[in-house]
Amino acid sequence: MDIEEVLYTVGEGVERLVSVLGRATRNLLKPQKSETPPKFPISSRIIRRRNYTVHEMMSLHLQVVFFLYLAANALAVFFPHALYSLLILGFIYTIYFRWVTHRYGDYLIEPEPYTFFYSVASAIAFFAFLGFVGLRKLGVEVYYYYAYIIAITGLVIIFRYLFKSRYGRDYTYGVVEEVKNDLIRVFVHDDIAANVKPGYYWVPAVPDVEPDRVVKLLIEDRALKGAVPVRVLEVYLESQSSQSSTEPKAETE
Repeated sequence: MDIEEVLYTVGEGVERLVSVLGRATRNLLKPQKSETPPKFPISSRIIRRRNYTVHEMMSLHLQVVFFLYLAANALAVFFPHALYSLLILGFIYTIYFRWVTHRYGDYLIEPEPYTFFYSVASAIAFFAFLGFVGLRKLGVEVYYYYAYIIAITGLVIIFRYLFKSRYGRDYTYGVVEEVKNDLIRVFVHDDIAANVKPGYYWVPAVPDVEPDRVVKLLIEDRALKGAVPVRVLEVYLESQSSQSSTEPKAETE
């Protein structure tokens, strides 16, 4: 092979590489809606049940990525070039979060509350760590750190209040799995707006309730446990599997 053929082969390889990188960059910056559900093999291993829903997977993955981002930031503030580290981490996280929510957001039962919550929470975390780095550079007294922590805590409380006032509700939806005497067992998806964790709950039975029916459930906040369903408010006409969306499609009986 002469030098001309070598250069031609190298040129083709570079052209293919540039093309692949260009497509990857376009897909990352301008993601298209996916027609197939996400898999997220690492996050899926955290869920021990085999019959988890796509909504659960999406919600869990957003949580995992967010907590990894917090942990990375907590380590980065002690790096020699902490400011640049935080900026790079924030850029990578923002690009990935935007890609996930744009490409797979439709697989969340109610995407807007999740997008809003993690977007604002991530911004608060970024500026909180950024401020901590600034205080370290200024070399202030320790009581400034205490005041800063109190300020960030107050900001988090305000955000929680704003989120609840905008998206919060005192009900959620579930699918009846079992009717047993005066009780029914319902499956409830993860519901960030109602602050309900995914799982199975027992609530008092009501007339006309049958397995696979969608029900609207009143929830009750409990300290340190989040909210839990306590009773059925409405029974909907359609029947469906608990592994599909629990959003009702018909009026109540």
